[in-house]
Amino acid sequence: MKTTLKKLLPLIGIGGLILFAGIHVFLDQRKTSSLSASSDDAVPEGIRLKDIQYSHADPKSKTTWLMDAAEVTISMDRRYMSFRNFLLKVHPQDRPRLELTGQRGDYDTETGEMILRGDIRGKTENGYTFETEYAVYNQKRGDLETHEPVLITGPFFSIQGRGLSLDVNREVLRIHSEVTTRIKDRTWVL
Repeated sequence: MKTTLKKLLPLIGIGGLILFAGIHVFLDQRKTSSLSASSDDAVPEGIRLKDIQYSHADPKSKTTWLMDAAEVTISMDRRYMSFRNFLLKVHPQDRPRLELTGQRGDYDTETGEMILRGDIRGKTENGYTFETEYAVYNQKRGDLETHEPVLITGPFFSIQGRGLSLDVNREVLRIHSEVTTRIKDRTWVL
């Protein structure tokens, strides 16, 4: 009996090791599948809030901003934010303010990049508006860009084109291509 037990002891040890590894793999797969099933947004599931107001002021930047959103999801490491139905108010120092509304957005707190999607509407304090479907706001550079079709309307003119670059701090606006301008009921194609 003692000899038989000595012969079976290594097999029992190997069996226990296989059982331990199997349990570990099973639990790890279960954890991974529950994470992928629960996160249908671009941001991994973390803290989900409704009807929030978020403000950002960077001492190095000349621009601060304030966002109201119907729903925000913040990643567990607090690096990423995903938001829905938002109003973003950008306040450059000594320049006209800019308001943006849209359906969805994602914000990376490390890069300062905010990706905005879905019926983006912008409005400045000095009477200009613009519309597009997709835009990227970089808070560190203070610029807003899109390569999508855009419509800009001002007090005396309207401009249609493809692509937009707006330097919020310097008030410099560029339309990239396919520009059509209407001034006081006249039309010029540039």
